[in-house]
Amino acid sequence: MSFLFAIAAFVTSAAPLPAPAPASDQAIVIQGIRDRRKPADDFLKRMLPASFDQQLGRFEEPVCPGTVGLPDKLKGEVLARIRQVTSAAAIRAARAGCRPNLLIIVVDDKHALIEGMRRTKEAYLYGIGDDVRKRLATSAGPVAAWQISDVVGPDGEPLLVDGDGFPRLFTTIPPSRLRTGTRSRILGAIVVVEQRGLIRVSTRQLADFALVRALAPIQPRSGQPPDSSVLSLFNPGVRPEDAPQSLTWWDLALLKALASTRSDALADIQRHEIRDHIVEEMAKVPPEQR
Repeated sequence: MSFLFAIAAFVTSAAPLPAPAPASDQAIVIQGIRDRRKPADDFLKRMLPASFDQQLGRFEEPVCPGTVGLPDKLKGEVLARIRQVTSAAAIRAARAGCRPNLLIIVVDDKHALIEGMRRTKEAYLYGIGDDVRKRLATSAGPVAAWQISDVVGPDGEPLLVDGDGFPRLFTTIPPSRLRTGTRSRILGAIVVVEQRGLIRVSTRQLADFALVRALAPIQPRSGQPPDSSVLSLFNPGVRPEDAPQSLTWWDLALLKALASTRSDALADIQRHEIRDHIVEEMAKVPPEQR
């Protein structure tokens, strides 16, 4: 179903071909095998740019989607689709009536909304620095999205602030070379979409875009998401009818990988685990559908 919004809401490689076989019945033909890791590496580089020390957090509580600024019928379609995809990706979802921790907000002006949050709803911007906030509010595209997260100890206990104002870790779990002393935890995610970007966008596209964008660790990107992801929906020059009509196999593999990857590992270890999980998932997909 296409969106024609008129409402105003204040919320406010492929491998080289083998050489021809010699003209002999006894010829031995050697065919190269594609390195299955390379496509996954390329996908991750576009989706999650590498960072040496940035741990990739995840939702530890069940995902509870909510929307603001959509008509009731469209809201129902979006929420139902999100729950369908979370089930397919083996992501825990909260029951209906829960308090939303994944919020999709449709507005006329994302800059006005974000500035309003800064003045009166600062909790929605928890952990977002001024530079990032300004970049989100003034970006040219119709979307702004961010995650609300914190850092906890290996046992899930929050860090405590001493009298000197610095947070410190108090835990009975001994240190290990295989895991970090703390881990990042996603408390919630907000996806803001301006109405101007939703013309001819279906509820399925919006729901899938919002879910992938909310669950993947969101950082300012220097490039654009790849065409193989539903996140390319709002890339400059891309028309909704030419973009993926739903999340792709690559997106689904990423969601599954994020849900199963350890959150207390070092960043580079996490990326290798995510890459290997994606390779495993994509191996199950028919080649013509990749």
